[in-house]
Amino acid sequence: MKLSRTARNNLTGWAMVAPATIIFGMFTFFAMGYALFISLHSWNMLRPMVWVGLDNYKRAFSSPEFWNSLKVTVLYSVYTIIPSVTISLLIALLLNKALVGVGFYRVAVYLPVITSMAAAAVVWRYIYDPDLGLANYLLGLVGVSPIRWLNDPKTSLPAVAIVGVWKRLGYNAVLYLSGLQGIPGYYYEAAELDGASEWQKTWGITLPLLSPTTFFVVIMQVIASFKVFVSVNIMTNGGPVRSTDVIAHHLFEHSFRYFRMGYGSAIAYILFMIIFLLTLAQFKLEKKLVHYS
Repeated sequence: MKLSRTARNNLTGWAMVAPATIIFGMFTFFAMGYALFISLHSWNMLRPMVWVGLDNYKRAFSSPEFWNSLKVTVLYSVYTIIPSVTISLLIALLLNKALVGVGFYRVAVYLPVITSMAAAAVVWRYIYDPDLGLANYLLGLVGVSPIRWLNDPKTSLPAVAIVGVWKRLGYNAVLYLSGLQGIPGYYYEAAELDGASEWQKTWGITLPLLSPTTFFVVIMQVIASFKVFVSVNIMTNGGPVRSTDVIAHHLFEHSFRYFRMGYGSAIAYILFMIIFLLTLAQFKLEKKLVHYS
């Protein structure tokens, strides 16, 4: 049977995307389904699975350690989201100007994004060293006593959060820079004719028209904050006194250190639902906070 040209084009298109679709399905949808299946069992990877139903979820919600990890994750998100969004916007506003060597500055700002978090975490761990670290050396120049950055429960989480902010500044700044360059120039020309100051143009034109970008940046920052793991695992290993035991680290600890795969999978699904509900709530607020024109 001879196929029409449209049918042949459609088959060709499906054939080209099929390998990627199959791989994506295997490593995403199948993995998610199998994780849900595991979360309903008790399994240490050495013995056969034992059906326990929702016991792993009940155990998580009744565990003080789980609630502590959730509290730590929320605090980490608060420490990172507001500074990251604010500072990246300020950087984008500067990089959007006709500065000498602006191309170099744009590349420099983005370098942390392409740096391996594992390598960056090792470097930052040395920067935070209480005796030989650069952070305490710089503080000593202005007369501030050394701080036990990663060894004090009061400073460990903010210290890790600083690394998280530093890592994502370039990514967020590029998004904001793209949004800034998409704002038509005639808005500013009209405002200048009306005698508007730079602050008035920023407040009345730039920020409202950047609200779609801000909305996207906040969503991505929330997701990244709730998934943080590598920096915590390398810099503090969840300590001291579980002050940096974020939920992803708590999940890893029970799954791959204690081999409680069912319990770890249950925590993973709880984390998935938290991120899903937070994202859904943000989309509900979109109509009130985002301006597309």
